[in-house]
Amino acid sequence: MPITVYNNELSNRRFHALRVYNLYRAILGLLFLAAAFSPIGQELITPDTSLHFKVFAFIYLGINVLIIVFSSKPPNTVQIFTIVCLDIVLLSVLFYLSRKQATGLGNLLIVAVAAGNILLKGRTGIAIAALATLCIIALSIYQTLVPDEQSKSINAGLLGAIIFATAIFVQSLSDRIRRSEEIARQRSTEYYNLQKLNQLIIQRMRTGILVIDNHERIIMMNQASHFFLNSPEQTPTLLQAAPDLHACFQQWKAHPESPPKPFQTSPDRPKVQSSFTQIYDNESSKVIIFLDDLTALNQQAQQLKLASLGKLTAAIAHEIRNPLGAISHAAQLLNESDQLSGADQRLIEIIQNHSRRMNIIIENVLQLTRRKTSNPHSLILSDWLKQFLTEEPFPGFSNPVISFTPYPTPILIMADPDQLTQVVTNLCQNALRYSFKKNQQATLQLHTGLRDDNGLPYLEIIDNGPGMKPEVRNHLFEPFYTTEPRGTGLGLYISKELCEANQASLELVRYESGCTFRITFTHGQHESMHLNSAHE
Repeated sequence: MPITVYNNELSNRRFHALRVYNLYRAILGLLFLAAAFSPIGQELITPDTSLHFKVFAFIYLGINVLIIVFSSKPPNTVQIFTIVCLDIVLLSVLFYLSRKQATGLGNLLIVAVAAGNILLKGRTGIAIAALATLCIIALSIYQTLVPDEQSKSINAGLLGAIIFATAIFVQSLSDRIRRSEEIARQRSTEYYNLQKLNQLIIQRMRTGILVIDNHERIIMMNQASHFFLNSPEQTPTLLQAAPDLHACFQQWKAHPESPPKPFQTSPDRPKVQSSFTQIYDNESSKVIIFLDDLTALNQQAQQLKLASLGKLTAAIAHEIRNPLGAISHAAQLLNESDQLSGADQRLIEIIQNHSRRMNIIIENVLQLTRRKTSNPHSLILSDWLKQFLTEEPFPGFSNPVISFTPYPTPILIMADPDQLTQVVTNLCQNALRYSFKKNQQATLQLHTGLRDDNGLPYLEIIDNGPGMKPEVRNHLFEPFYTTEPRGTGLGLYISKELCEANQASLELVRYESGCTFRITFTHGQHESMHLNSAHE
């Protein structure tokens, strides 16, 4: 809470207190006016001053009404001091007129001094007490110099002591109240800052957090929840925000011991696991809903699995390779014999194929564990692709049909050439294989360009194969997941990991009636603009 806001609140509170004091004085003026025209006034005022008392009552009431009318904004210290001093002077005049009850009406001065010390502090409040005491002393001196049989003597010393004691007591009490308010303000500020910090932390958390009441109304939802649920900012109920999550909530209420099933609101949103915790307060119960991204959890599990597998493979690779090499060499020697039948040659072929497959699996796993740090270079994407297509013969495919559609202007990217070659080779081989499987002709299309949404450069590898089922697409980049009998399930996973190592992304953008894989490079947009300008 800023200091300016606190000062404004303090000024407003003082203004409200002054308005109460002004109202009190206006009511007091009405009482004076009523007493002046009633028998009560005869008990307060001597007959020779009754006319003066009536005039005083009108003047006192009029002054206070004018102060109330023109006090439309918080006054400053000088204005408050002037109002209180004016009230003390007017009450002193009343003491002079009410000679019979001067001592009794002295209590009104004590009230005025107390009010002044509530509104003002420090020396200003003591000055008000001093003014009131001086007025009492002046009245006492006047009574001494001009004796009157109807007047009652005023004990100026006692009344002055009471006035100063009242001022000091009210000052002390006001200071204590102000210190308490200051402590309360500091704690309120700390609580406010802590609350804002907690809200910021909750909003920035990657875990989705929702809070709903017992009527399933959403009380709070952080940014991660909006992303997971793909819901608008203002959503009143849980059912309107996410029907799938509402179904999980109903399942949890019916069977709290069994965890709800994961759900996914849309294909472009991650799969989410929900958990529920109920809390109680004095009025009603609330439920906190936690949403965890299963994609991140699965990636962590896969990283742990690959780390363990890498350590295991590094330890036993040598032991596997030696007997595997001996088996493969023995099969080659046996295949050179002239006394083998056709069935025996088929068995030798099976041995050699599976030996090669085992060697590929070992090489791929070792590549994951021993992958080198990327060394990016500036590459003109179209020139690099032309050289790649010239040097890469794609063995195993006879007369492949490869078309390349470059972007009209050169595109500059940042990537490790060796790692990019490995990624594009794997994607191209997959595209040629699936195109051949459907059409008996290995075809491949390569497109380069700049994305419309963010202007980043990209490379697309397109095939016209049979496409991909949705359930396969969800596990596409998982390690060891494959639909091929002889596949290892590591090619796409390694390609995605290598892209991320070069600060690029690999995604499947089309999977019906053929597949389109897109590599988006996060570097190169700025450089490509300069390069285009240079060519122009």
